Amino acid sequence: MKIGIVTVYEPTTNMGSFLQAYALKKALEKLGHEVYIIQNISTIKEILKLVMRVNPKREFFLRIKKAWFAKNDIKKLKLLNKSFVHNLDGLVYGSDEIWNLDNPYFMNGFFWGKDIELPKISYAVSVGAMDDEKICKYKSFVESIKEFRFILVRDIKTQRIIKKIRETENNIVCDPTMLIPIEELTENIKPLKYKYILVYTYGIDALMIEYIRKFSDKYGLKIVSVCFWHIWADVVIECSALNFSSYIKNAEFVFTTTFHGAVFSMLNHKRCCIFPYRSKVKNIVEQMGEESHLIENNCTYEEFETTIQIKFDSYLFEERLEKYRRHSQKKLEEALKCLIK
Repeated sequence: MKIGIVTVYEPTTNMGSFLQAYALKKALEKLGHEVYIIQNISTIKEILKLVMRVNPKREFFLRIKKAWFAKNDIKKLKLLNKSFVHNLDGLVYGSDEIWNLDNPYFMNGFFWGKDIELPKISYAVSVGAMDDEKICKYKSFVESIKEFRFILVRDIKTQRIIKKIRETENNIVCDPTMLIPIEELTENIKPLKYKYILVYTYGIDALMIEYIRKFSDKYGLKIVSVCFWHIWADVVIECSALNFSSYIKNAEFVFTTTFHGAVFSMLNHKRCCIFPYRSKVKNIVEQMGEESHLIENNCTYEEFETTIQIKFDSYLFEERLEKYRRHSQKKLEEALKCLIK
């Protein structure tokens, strides 16, 4: 079948958006389908918006590098303008928080299939932290979701809300980045010449910065931030989204606050410290049985240091991952049958 994926995919704000879209595309292609990512916004406009963003001048050259990598990454996705979706056999919505209507960007019916007559399913879609009652008040969203032939979600909260709207059961499946082998999401890089702790976060408070600095000084590590500029990092790296996993793999330790930062730390079996700013981060870590790598915002330095040095149990994690992956693959194949007209 010719299948279109409706999701966020631009690697201009974080690596996870691109990687989940790329992973789902690869998973569908393995099943023999011709797969496109549906383009909602002009790539050129998105790149220009990134470059021209009003930020400190010290970030300008990093933004240029980010734009260059983003442009090349997007070329790997096989985009199809949304005006031509009628040429497809069906659409897959997800993954990511494209049904989080608290985010103004997703208040666009494009993300929930409004007025689209093609067969529709979803994979690992999420409503984020949106309130149950609030989302059900959006009549256009509710009516559009009822038209889906099959819905697969990423988390318990979304499962509960969709069940309430459709009055039918729906299954939780893994994020697409966990659906295919990590090697398929990794392009090798030239290793850095120094040992480092990798940080991947939108931002953290002064106390956590102090912990990271103290730890890096004690163990002779550089603080390397990928994708995000932080004044307290020793090195800031912009790279292809497909290099992201390699930088994590080569790190001595990882500190992250994000969903995909946590996922890729686990996939690479890293000694890590995961500070879950949002419940989705904590949920995926606990779901994979790796809660020993979590810290709370009131932790002491001693707790931080102990947590980040915990050895990752690769064997147990891979056992759980394989089970979750098989379940998700089975449900995806079941859902795809519903796209047949």
